[in-house]
Amino acid sequence: MAEILHLGASSLTGKSVNALVEEAFGKSEFPLALRLTNHTPRHLVFPDVRAELKPNFNAPDNQIEVTFKDHAQLTRFASDLDSLSELNQWADAMALDVLDDGQPDEAVAKVPAAGKGQKKVAAEPKSSTGASADDAANTDKK
Repeated sequence: MAEILHLGASSLTGKSVNALVEEAFGKSEFPLALRLTNHTPRHLVFPDVRAELKPNFNAPDNQIEVTFKDHAQLTRFASDLDSLSELNQWADAMALDVLDDGQPDEAVAKVPAAGKGQKKVAAEPKSSTGASADDAANTDKK
């Protein structure tokens, strides 16, 4: 496994997260599989990469394997993390490390293009379209 990249608030670390990501993964081939580890005391959600991480005291649920489809998606993720870190003053918010060869494994590769891959199998979320239609129908009957 390669070295681990720690990201946090740019103002506290003195280093731009985008520059750190570019230095670490700028020449990598995509899609790129990374393990994200949440070091914050907060539940973090990143919809762009479909990642949901538990707080740091909920190990091992504070880790997730994500496949970034391109460099732009990884850069957006890093910018989002930087913004959250600045707001909350986190110097070490998250660790990113490359999985083995940096390519998605079979389980991660089967996930849709948005790029979520977890070791645990999660239940599919229920569609909310039926529930909202039922609610609307109930309010119209009054």
